[in-house]
Amino acid sequence: MKKIIVTIALIFATTLTQAQKNFYEALEANGETVTYEGFSGISIKDDGTVDIVRGEPAVKITVTKLVTGQPVGFEAKPVSADYGGFSETEISDYGRVDSYPNVMTIKHDYTDDGYMAIDDMLFKIDDISDKGVPKLEDVRAIYVVVKDRSESKENKGKKKGGFLNRMKSKLESSGYSATHKYIKTVNIKKIFNDYVTAMKAKQANPLTSKDKADIAIIKRSREAGDEEIKRYNDSIKATPEYIDLQRRIKQNEANYQASKTKNKVTLRNNSGRTIYVGKSGSRNPGTKISSGGTATWNCDTDGYLQTVTKSGGSNVYSSTKTKVYSANSGCGSTITIN
Repeated sequence: MKKIIVTIALIFATTLTQAQKNFYEALEANGETVTYEGFSGISIKDDGTVDIVRGEPAVKITVTKLVTGQPVGFEAKPVSADYGGFSETEISDYGRVDSYPNVMTIKHDYTDDGYMAIDDMLFKIDDISDKGVPKLEDVRAIYVVVKDRSESKENKGKKKGGFLNRMKSKLESSGYSATHKYIKTVNIKKIFNDYVTAMKAKQANPLTSKDKADIAIIKRSREAGDEEIKRYNDSIKATPEYIDLQRRIKQNEANYQASKTKNKVTLRNNSGRTIYVGKSGSRNPGTKISSGGTATWNCDTDGYLQTVTKSGGSNVYSSTKTKVYSANSGCGSTITIN
């Protein structure tokens, strides 16, 4: 009997694992015409249900594919708002999936933020590790398919007076949407953890020859995209307009540097000590020049040595009558202070 029970348990576990849809399969099963209602500010309670702080713009989601048929990403477009859309694709510099063909997550490989789909829910998740194992506490938003989830009369009768029925009645009186009411009663913790466990088990299966061929196609498509961008940029750089633009940019930079040099004088300190140079009568900290060092000074401004004294524990800077530079006497050149 014990052996039979164990065998049945293994069969059930295997069936559960194989039944899990990968990221793209889940989105495609929902269809491109459905609306996903978004919720953010997610926190998981002890019973596995969620507290929700606010709503997010509703979106419709489409899976993006190569012309050869391989899914490589998705795009979520807002339904009515002019903001709130998001997307990710493997055919980019940073978009990557955690495994293939059993894709559990797709993320931006630089920020590590990504997405996971479980049945009729899309999870937005921060900080997905390089191994692709998402954590429940890093879920930042959940997008849920809007659909009729009303119970049959038979089930309503069976649950009348029960805890779930009381919870449902409480939610119905709150004024929230039907999807919001639904997501508040779901054990997200169990759904999330069971899915991750099942998908990691599926990902342990060896790649088939078709899997390897598909991976190669996706990689070539990404590289082809980079090569096309490079070819386009190179073609632009070869045009007379681009060459002339670069010439004018360089000339403008040269003019700017010449103008800046013309309006500045370089002061070299050969006095053997650190000095400060300030304007006439100034009590603000002047330009500090270390022994043997240099500093730039406005060409059209007289420069005077400053004394530095202590007052109440603070430095006090006072310009003396010792002039080290006369206005407009050394523009674009170097003046030595001994």
